[in-house]
Amino acid sequence: MFKREKRVHELEKLNLVPIMDAVFIFIFFLLFSAQFIKIYEIETDAPLVSEVPEKDIPKKDPLNLTIKVFDNRVILLTGYDQVERGTFYEVNGEYLQRSEGEKSDLKSTLINLRKEHPEDDYAILAPLPSIEYDKIVKLLDIVQTIPAKTKVTIEKKGKRVFLSKIFQQVVLEPIGAGQ
Repeated sequence: MFKREKRVHELEKLNLVPIMDAVFIFIFFLLFSAQFIKIYEIETDAPLVSEVPEKDIPKKDPLNLTIKVFDNRVILLTGYDQVERGTFYEVNGEYLQRSEGEKSDLKSTLINLRKEHPEDDYAILAPLPSIEYDKIVKLLDIVQTIPAKTKVTIEKKGKRVFLSKIFQQVVLEPIGAGQ
C-alpha cells in the first residue's frame, strides 16, 4: 500500500513592496508639489473690557488713545470722552497734520502724548475693514518705534525712564460698519 503524503498548505505571504513603493512615491510627489508660504504675525493684545466702579475712577483723565484709520487720514482720539486730538492726512507715505500754524507729523504727536501720560502704555488702532494690511503694519510701526538716534524719556514714579517703544501695547480693534 501506498502511503499518501500529507501536504501542508502554507499560506502565501503578501508582497507589500510594490504598495510601499507606490506610497513612498506618492508622498514624495505630495511634498514636492506642496507650496510652502511664509506666515507673518502681528503681535497685539485683545481689547480690554471692564467695568470700573465710580469711586475707583482716577481724577486725571487717562490717555485712552484710539487711532482711527480711514482711507487717506488718521484721527487721534483721547480720554474717556474720546476727544479729537488731531487729524493726520497721508501725504507721500507720511501722516501730516494740516493746520494753520505749525506742521506736525503723527510720530512726533504720539511721542508728545506719551510724554504727557507716562503711565499709559497702550494704544488702540481701529482701522476700517477695507484698509490694506500693509497700511496697518506701517501704522503699527509708527505707533511703536522710536526714530533712530532719538532718545525718549519719561518721568515715571519720580524716576527718568528711557523708552524702547512709544507704546508697548497696541490693540487692533476694527471700526464698526455703523461708524
